[in-house]
Amino acid sequence: MDETGFIAHWPGGAEATNCDAFDEDVLESPLPVLVEFWAARCSACLRLAPQLEALAQERQGRLRVFTLNVDEELPAAVRYEVLAIPALLLFADGQEVTRWVGSVDMAAVRSQLTTLSQSSASPL
Repeated sequence: MDETGFIAHWPGGAEATNCDAFDEDVLESPLPVLVEFWAARCSACLRLAPQLEALAQERQGRLRVFTLNVDEELPAAVRYEVLAIPALLLFADGQEVTRWVGSVDMAAVRSQLTTLSQSSASPL
């Protein structure tokens, strides 16, 4: 972890973000971004982590995947009205496109990414 609280996982995998870096990492990204709002106390969040890592690897260069710990970065959760975790928020062009809350069906996430890529110039 560096001085900003950023935790890089492995290349092409999910990355951690925080309140200070959120706008640059997510809203200003030229790529679509999927953000998982999570907490270490959340068993569903922990079960979702390997699936997000796999998605990040699978769509490397076409999608960025970030994680944000709501216990450490509560202002971001409040800003995006995240009331339950895990919550996955998909952003494109700096705007929230959709969100999934609770037990997440990764097939639905992949389907939405496919739909988004069909409406854009580059595939996700």
